[in-house]
Amino acid sequence: MLSLVPLRRRVNALLDHNVPPSPASRAVGGFIVILIVINVASVILESVEPIRLGYRPILWWIEQIATAVFTVEYLLRVWTAVDRVTGRFRHPLWGRIAYATQFFSVIDLIAILPAIIGLFGAGDLRVLRLMRLLRMLKLSRHSTTFSLLWAVFREEASAIGAILFILVLTLIMSASLLFLIENEAQPAVFSSIPAAMWWAIETLTTVGYGDMVPVTPLGKIVGGFVSVIGIGTLALFSGVLTVSFMDQLRLRREQLRHLVDAGLATGPMTAADKRTLEGMARRLGVPPSETEEIIEEELQGHSETCPHCGQRLGQRGIVL
Repeated sequence: MLSLVPLRRRVNALLDHNVPPSPASRAVGGFIVILIVINVASVILESVEPIRLGYRPILWWIEQIATAVFTVEYLLRVWTAVDRVTGRFRHPLWGRIAYATQFFSVIDLIAILPAIIGLFGAGDLRVLRLMRLLRMLKLSRHSTTFSLLWAVFREEASAIGAILFILVLTLIMSASLLFLIENEAQPAVFSSIPAAMWWAIETLTTVGYGDMVPVTPLGKIVGGFVSVIGIGTLALFSGVLTVSFMDQLRLRREQLRHLVDAGLATGPMTAADKRTLEGMARRLGVPPSETEEIIEEELQGHSETCPHCGQRLGQRGIVL
């Protein structure tokens, strides 16, 4: 019986972002990104009636092709999950189930759900069109910026949770106070605590639409305090994210340095090794200019001849 394992591993090399990128994997990723952009643009343009009526066949074909490609991509990702280099999904059954319940896998499933629901004739067409816009979330898999943001949120989950708790506590208390203070003066505006929460949200976020404004002196004083608390809390939130973002960038630069050191420890760097490191740097979110600088710095710390084979190294530490 013909084994499908070699084919599965080759497919995994095209889809697994933890594998050093190759021209083929970059081409596949680029094709998926372009298809997502075209598909989302077609969904947006479809909401314009003259375009929907004049270009219905083109829009229909774009949707069918995108759905078919996204479905095949999802099935291939689940099929090849057992070959991920992380080794987390080795089990033929439970490994694939664990992979299918991951965040990005759920996003991939959501991308094809509108077609599945429509196939069975269920759901409102307008809702299905809007669900197709969720395919934009698939871009997060192919963006180093999104992976960096997810890492920031994971690392600072406790701090972000504490700040959100302070915001919720301030929201409830300020809405309750304004309801007690302003209800008698403005019964139609501050009619209940939930209604006053809208004012509290506007004030805490410093948006201030002006549709709900305290008119009593005490209400204005409380509103001023709430505004100051909102500014401070949001500044604290942005500060936590900024510091964590910079820490993640620093950690990824250090990770790239370790990769360069590990490569040089095994022998002189070849041009192919350098291209591989540059591809991995892109996956880590390190800019090309910094990647070149890091490689140059690490190469300067090594001798001009290979300690293992004695080969002479070029100006950049690449074997001549």
